[in-house]
Amino acid sequence: MRWSVERSEGAVIVTMRSNPVNRMNPEFFGDLHAAFDEVEQEHPALPVVLTAEGKTFSAGLDFEDVFPRFARNDMDELQAWFDRFRGSLLRVFTLPRRTVAAINGNTFAGGLILAVACDVRVGAEGRARFAINEVPVGIPMPWTYIEMVRYALGTPATAEMTLSGQLYDVAGAQRLGVLHRVVAPEQLLAAALEEARRIGVDSASAYAASKQALQQPTLAAIAAHPELDRMAMQVVMAPDSVRAQASALAALKKRG
Repeated sequence: MRWSVERSEGAVIVTMRSNPVNRMNPEFFGDLHAAFDEVEQEHPALPVVLTAEGKTFSAGLDFEDVFPRFARNDMDELQAWFDRFRGSLLRVFTLPRRTVAAINGNTFAGGLILAVACDVRVGAEGRARFAINEVPVGIPMPWTYIEMVRYALGTPATAEMTLSGQLYDVAGAQRLGVLHRVVAPEQLLAAALEEARRIGVDSASAYAASKQALQQPTLAAIAAHPELDRMAMQVVMAPDSVRAQASALAALKKRG
């Protein structure tokens, strides 16, 4: 496991470091599950701070991993991949304790969904950018992720971010509810730990029960419409989607 799990005065800090920008690929998902296995087994009931290093929290899906999958037009392979991706983000979303994302930098697509899967989001002042930019690169938003983001941000912000693919600065992200609090970079971890410890350990059961009740309508909606997730998997293999993906991958390689 490349991630670190560190106990810090009544909380657990999980630092993502699967690759320099935490692109989401099979190794990333493996690291996520290994880290949260350790959290659950070694640090029961403690709140969790999820963070990263450098200028990026997570850049979202690894194009070099997923675009060839989409182009192969193999629904069974794609469904297995999506089940892994979906299960990873839902694990963080439904963790029965307080979760805080300490967002150190750029946060895009699946990385933003991972961030808003946390109960509280603290961001660092600076030049970071935020986006749900799947649609411009030929990836429809699956129903599961729309519902997760809707739970965190509400329908208007979810629709704005999803359908525009726009990049937002820190102020824009705070306006939309992606960030609850913004602090100086050197204060980020301390502020996130403060938010994590806001609920005492003796209130852990009450917190978990309340979180479960709040999330139940979202989870019920997700479970009620698996066909909408399947539709997204079909659309990523459509000819126009594959062309958009190829253009996005070429642009990424050109940037180096």
